[in-house]
Amino acid sequence: MAGRALESLESRLPRWMEAMTESLRAINEEHDLDQVLAMIARQACELLDLQQCAVYVLDPGSGTFRINGSHGLSPGYIERTNVEPMRLDEATARTGPPTARAALTGRPVFVEDVYDEPGLDRWRANMAREGLRAVVAAPMRTADKSPIGTLTGYTRSERAFDTAALDQLALLSDHAAAAIVAARRRDRERAAIGALSEANTELLAQQATVARLRDLQQELTRLLLTDVGLVGIAAFLARRLDAEITIDDEDGIELAASPHGATVQRDVLAEADGAAKRVAAVLDSGRATEIDVNEIGAGTRVCLVPIPGSTSPRTRMWVRRSLKGEPHTAAPFDDDERRAMEGCALLIALERSRLERRAEAEARLTKDLLADLLSPAAMVHADSVMARAAALGHDPRGHHELAVFVQVPGRPRGTRPDTGRLTAALLDATRDVRPRPVVGAVGDAVVALLPTAADPLRDRRWDRALLTSLVERARQVTGGRARCVVGAGQVELAEVEQSLTVALHAARLVTPASPEIVRLADFGVHGLLLESGTSERLIRFAEETLGPLVQLDRARQSDLVATLRAWFAANMSTREAAEQLFVHPNTVGYRLRRAARAVGLDLGRPSDLLTLQLALLIDEIRGGVCL
Repeated sequence: MAGRALESLESRLPRWMEAMTESLRAINEEHDLDQVLAMIARQACELLDLQQCAVYVLDPGSGTFRINGSHGLSPGYIERTNVEPMRLDEATARTGPPTARAALTGRPVFVEDVYDEPGLDRWRANMAREGLRAVVAAPMRTADKSPIGTLTGYTRSERAFDTAALDQLALLSDHAAAAIVAARRRDRERAAIGALSEANTELLAQQATVARLRDLQQELTRLLLTDVGLVGIAAFLARRLDAEITIDDEDGIELAASPHGATVQRDVLAEADGAAKRVAAVLDSGRATEIDVNEIGAGTRVCLVPIPGSTSPRTRMWVRRSLKGEPHTAAPFDDDERRAMEGCALLIALERSRLERRAEAEARLTKDLLADLLSPAAMVHADSVMARAAALGHDPRGHHELAVFVQVPGRPRGTRPDTGRLTAALLDATRDVRPRPVVGAVGDAVVALLPTAADPLRDRRWDRALLTSLVERARQVTGGRARCVVGAGQVELAEVEQSLTVALHAARLVTPASPEIVRLADFGVHGLLLESGTSERLIRFAEETLGPLVQLDRARQSDLVATLRAWFAANMSTREAAEQLFVHPNTVGYRLRRAARAVGLDLGRPSDLLTLQLALLIDEIRGGVCL
């Protein structure tokens, strides 16, 4: 009997050795895990006379079993088993499905007949469809004895498994466990290698980025040290991005552009629907943002870059790149390009700050110089004043044309005009003019002494071009509210004070309806009156004419004088005067009739109208004492 058993073992040993070799080779050659497990299941069927076999893998997170490799089982059985998987907690050491019991106890378990075994009701229907009768399961464990699943075999008839069969199944389950552990280790190693490779790629990319940033920083530092100005910064960025660059402020005043004549902001604001709101939102965000501008041409990219630290009106930079080739195929501005924009934005902020400080210093110096030139007390030391003027590029000794810039109403009531900004703009516009005009603030006005030649026959086109350019710059910086009053002819330095007094009085007559450039001759007879000054006789004439009105205004707190001024300013339109005074037109008419009766004049008679206008003009020159 022992001899036959030994003979049987010897006859099966080659088959076992071949199976073990096959499974070890498959594990070492890193074949697909499901295929390796299916091969081990097939070997179990062949070596242990099983009809079906499956490798159940335990999910440690959910505590459920899934079939990952099998032999002899139908696809339907596998699907049903995996859809409603067996749970580890459905078994104890003595009851429940053999698969779960084997994993739980760490020992092989078999059931001779599933129909006689209690606790298998949930699986009997599925096993019956498959024709399964006996079940045997051997645990699969890791080196630390943690369960990872089972190797479970089936027969179609009742069967009791002896110890040898159970040991042999356990040997095969150890091979299956080794395959699973090896596969998981390979997965971890691949993941680690992938993570290292990704980290290495990111590191190389970061190194490249750092190198590019270093190059960019060096270029930006060079720009800062060489003092290229806003135009140089725009030119650098235009070359680097192959794009058009425009630097301006919210008022639309262009500060620099590259190439010269670039009109990015005007195109965007004119053509793109709702562009103004989008631009305001980008400036509020403080971040460089690409603006969708399909309206101004397919294949065009526009990025708006807010300049940090800028005050109202805020500075901004426009970047436009027109794409070549097929439309809609170009990528947006990449990270390197955005970094270049942001770096240039910082340079622009520094340059703007430097220019503002220089403008403030220049404004103070020129204001003081203008005050000294107009002050007889200061001109006692004329040589010192002239030396200071020469150091600033001025030559006050020659003839000048006087220009007074004022801002007409249009701003919110109760606010003062921004003479500082207007002064800075005019100083900047005259920076390259030689000899340089003297520009300075006087009250709410900005005064410019424009050098001219004494020869009256000289071509004045250059003088007119300079004045026109200053008016254009004033219009830009004030939003169209600037007006320029030009004095009467050329004056020498000694005549500037009197001419300025007349021009400042004339500037008070300017309205939003006035032309941008107003010469004293444009005032007609009023202009002659302004130039001739206000003699005692003219003062008495004004006081006698307006005296009754002033007395009525003071006694009854009426506004007869103010109403007359508004009426004449409105070209004798009762309706427009009422709008200016915020009263009903009938009120204006009533006041005019009262005023006419008080002074004994007929407002329908031209000579009487002229009398009132002259009286009011004289009072205006005197500073509006009747008001």
